[in-house]
Amino acid sequence: MGAAVKGIVVAIAVIMAFTAVYYVVEDTNLLNGVVTTTTSSYQIPSEITTHFSRNFTFTSSSSSGETFTFYFTPTINDSLQQSNIAISHSSKVNETVKSSQNRTFVALQISPGNSYVNISYNINSYSKIWKNDTNSSGLISQIPSSLKNEYDHPEYFNSSGSSREVINPSFFRNITLNLTKNDTTVVEKLRSIYNYIVQNYRYNITYNLGNVPLSAQQVYQLKEGDCEELSYLFESMSRSIGIPSWTQYGLLIQDTNGQTSLGEHAWVQTYIPISNGTGNFVNIDLTVEVGGKDLGRGFLVKFPYSLVEWTDNGNSTAMVAYHTELLAPSNGINIAVQENDRVYSFTEYGNITIAQANLFYLPGAYTSKD
Repeated sequence: MGAAVKGIVVAIAVIMAFTAVYYVVEDTNLLNGVVTTTTSSYQIPSEITTHFSRNFTFTSSSSSGETFTFYFTPTINDSLQQSNIAISHSSKVNETVKSSQNRTFVALQISPGNSYVNISYNINSYSKIWKNDTNSSGLISQIPSSLKNEYDHPEYFNSSGSSREVINPSFFRNITLNLTKNDTTVVEKLRSIYNYIVQNYRYNITYNLGNVPLSAQQVYQLKEGDCEELSYLFESMSRSIGIPSWTQYGLLIQDTNGQTSLGEHAWVQTYIPISNGTGNFVNIDLTVEVGGKDLGRGFLVKFPYSLVEWTDNGNSTAMVAYHTELLAPSNGINIAVQENDRVYSFTEYGNITIAQANLFYLPGAYTSKD
């Protein structure tokens, strides 16, 4: 995958009311180069700036002339990411901005025939490293009850009339209790879960486009999964012992050996209470090291390459809504979709060096924006 990132053609024949659920599409090569050394320390850029486009072409037919809808979720703006998004499209496309299910999205209603939608991104993204002292980190009892209520429960992925429990805390409770029995603080327990997954699982894309993800229990049995599925496993384990965690979804962009790559990505967010009564929302990316050497490189690190679109709010309906890309009418429509992406610029600035030996024992947190 290079400047033309996907070039994936999806043909969808709709016979009845149809919701096309897209699934996180990755290339394992995207994850190479996030860590570029084999020593106990490594560097990531403090900041990246990038300009790229995602370009969709649609060919559809309908005997009744009915339209279908393409849903697009823009990248967010916050203290660690500034995004500017522009959308252009053919005359057969009607654009509407809507807000529901914990997100603002663009609904693009597309008439039968040939159409295009081009989305241009300009993004500044910053690194952040959390360095929590294990002796001063808080306990599970110090996690706000509002977070526990929001996340410490199962979540389901509903598609084509079926429901799959993709996040299943109850199945993992005894497994996780045994795994973390010698740990006291939240950060110690999270690190034990991270270590277990990195050391015992491997990264693998196990689906075809349009399929729903594997459940955490299936990942546990197969000992493999992609970014979203490994996140579900982590979240099932942490939730099972009262530590809320959730998936954050977005895009992954980086330059490896002069070749810029773009794909879709997912990682874990969770909350670590600090002994002084405050706490940090932190990132954990299982795909950085899974199946390889465990140096903690994906633990408590926000990579600038990960561009945020949406954060799970613990609501299964909202999660499925985020994954819903196409909605077609009930009387039948044929749709062919092709995405071709182009990266115009990608620049890295500064660097942060992370020593694995110090990852756990430096208090507080620092970021390129602090």
